[in-house]
Amino acid sequence: AASSGATFPKAPVVLVSIDTLRSDRLPAYGWKKVKTPNLDRFAADSYLFEKAFAPTPMTFPSHTSMLTGMLPPEHGVRNNSGFVFRSERHPSLPKVLKGQGYATGGAVSSYVLRRETGLGALFDWYEDSVPTNPDVATVRYQRPGSVTLGFAKEWLSAHAGGPFFLFFHIFEPHRPYEPAEPFLSEYGATYEGEIATADAVVGGLLDHLRALGVYEKAIVVVTSDHGEGLGEHGEDQHSLLLYREAIQVPLFLKLPGSRGGGTRVATPVQLSDILPTVTGLLGLPTPEGVSGRSLLASAAGDAPWRVIYGET
Repeated sequence: AASSGATFPKAPVVLVSIDTLRSDRLPAYGWKKVKTPNLDRFAADSYLFEKAFAPTPMTFPSHTSMLTGMLPPEHGVRNNSGFVFRSERHPSLPKVLKGQGYATGGAVSSYVLRRETGLGALFDWYEDSVPTNPDVATVRYQRPGSVTLGFAKEWLSAHAGGPFFLFFHIFEPHRPYEPAEPFLSEYGATYEGEIATADAVVGGLLDHLRALGVYEKAIVVVTSDHGEGLGEHGEDQHSLLLYREAIQVPLFLKLPGSRGGGTRVATPVQLSDILPTVTGLLGLPTPEGVSGRSLLASAAGDAPWRVIYGET
């Protein structure tokens, strides 16, 4: 599929972001201390990129890169607070697809990605009703992925009959580590327990796509916005340091019909490559100003040398 240049006009597109998930804590990347049956099943249908990097270990700017195909100095979002994405100045995947007749929807699980960041304006529908409490730090303004899944499934059921783009974000395994059962009993209040919880939520989304009859014909990307320090270089969480544990993330790309499923790609890639990958697969031109390149160009094996960018 990488070399054939095959396109899939009007294919459904789903972008799944599992917040704070470092790639080397998944069985698909060699970790043995947690079970992720849903992501393992999905990996068998997908290209797996072994060296995928976030441009920054922060949620808002990294997601903006996913959605624009641009790096933080290009799209202008450099931190979780103090910035607003100016959608009128820059291309974005929902804007491109809306222009092609797609229904566009987003469902997020953290206050950091609330509508007022400028991301909500990109979509026809944007579900960000995360509970807030002035007596609690904003990092705790979040909701369980299972709640966000309920909203996303309802939207998908209403739009499965036509071309659609869904951006689906869950906050597990971001701290605080509060896994759902049965994973709390199995793993305790740990990062691994949160990963298992995230796997179950994403599995629920993928199963719903299968039940609607759109999984096979869809382009589905599953990734993360950044990793987690876990104390390896003195940082328990993330946002300050640029070591691999904070910026190397999982990245899976499923094509319609699961073409190329099970292929592992060692060429380094970055989150800004998602937009040009999707536009290329749909047979659409890449918008002007996008600096990312197609993931499938990297998968072809003769990709030219490049710089992978990171900032904090």
